[in-house]
Parts: sequence; C-alpha cells; structure tokens
Amino acid sequence: MMDTDAAQTDEAMRDGLGIDSLLALGGVFGLLGWGLTQLLANRPGFALDAVGVEGTVVVVGLWAAATVALVGLGLLAGARTVRYSPLLWLWVVLVAAALALDVAVVYGVVSSPELARTLLWTPWPVVLALGYLVTGVVATHRARAAYLVGSLAAGLVLLAAVLFPPTVPGWAFAATGVVHAVPLLVDARLGGGTDEQPVGTGYEFRDVPAAGTEEEP
Repeated sequence: MMDTDAAQTDEAMRDGLGIDSLLALGGVFGLLGWGLTQLLANRPGFALDAVGVEGTVVVVGLWAAATVALVGLGLLAGARTVRYSPLLWLWVVLVAAALALDVAVVYGVVSSPELARTLLWTPWPVVLALGYLVTGVVATHRARAAYLVGSLAAGLVLLAAVLFPPTVPGWAFAATGVVHAVPLLVDARLGGGTDEQPVGTGYEFRDVPAAGTEEEP
C-alpha cells in the first residue's frame, strides 16, 4: 500500500510539462533572441525604420516577453518537479536582475551613455557564467559537464569583451546566444535518463522516473 501511495505521489509530481521540454524551449529562445539582438546591433536603424521604435527598446521588450512567457509556462503547465526546483527559481532571480538593469537603461535611469551600453549586455554573460556554474555543481544526474563548459565559455566571452571592447557589437550577442543555448539543448537532449533518484531529493533538476516503476533485472 505504501509503495502504491509513493508511486502515485511521484507520478503526480511529474504530471505536466517536464524539465527537458522547458530546457529545449529556453535554448531555442536563446538562439532566436540573441540572433535578433545581433541583427539589430549590426543594423542599428532597422528597428526604427521597420516598427518606429529604437532597436534597444525592441530587444529589451522581446527579452522581457520571452522571459515572462517561459516562466508563465513553467508555472501554469509545468510539472511540480519543475515548479518546485530551487535551481529554476535561482535562474528566475538572475534573469530578472539582468532584465531590471536593461529596463533601467531603456527608461533613461542611467545617465552615462558609456555605462548604459555596458549595462545592456554585460550582465547577461555574468548571469550565464554564475547560473551555469551553480547548475553544473549542484544539479545531480544532469549534463553537468555541459553547464560547467557553458560557464567557462561565458566567462571567456566576457573576458574577450573586456580585452577587445571596440569589437563587441560585431560578435558578442551571437556568441552569447551560443553559450546560452548549447548547454540547455545538450541537457534537454540527454535528459538524465539514468537517474533513479526519488522525487524531491536535494536540488534535483530533472524529470524523475516514478517510484516503483523500475524494471526488475
């Protein structure tokens, strides 16, 4: 009876959109979002001509909309293993902080043009470096190596921007998109399929198999 109850509890925790689907969607958003950002950086007047709004406003608005959509999807349709993941909420806090800086720049809170340009992009590789480092360290039974490599790559992108600041508009957004997307897509593809840990163990960051459903050897 207790085994049946545990199996039903685990199954209920997994009912809804799983972490692998959410990671894949986040990776696709990253590729598309940073690709568009690079396009607008290379063609500064394109957004103004096309929609009558500065490119910076378009980019920040789209990133805010994508973030709200992803978080909303996780909250409304995600499994409880997704909604209750401390790591995912850490990512929400990090991304919200970077977005808040971008919104402050768009609204003219930052008076220095040089500082404004820095704050628009620099927080994002910092977020990726910190977020992927923490994820790679504590996310058991996931593609931890992909996250650790992603953290290192984000740090290298930031270092290259510091060493060669005049070149940043030509490559930094595309590079950030690759760093953003690849670890998520790799982990979504691998899916942590060998994990046999029960739901709710520590900082689990995956779709967990239902208790009592493992096949006998």
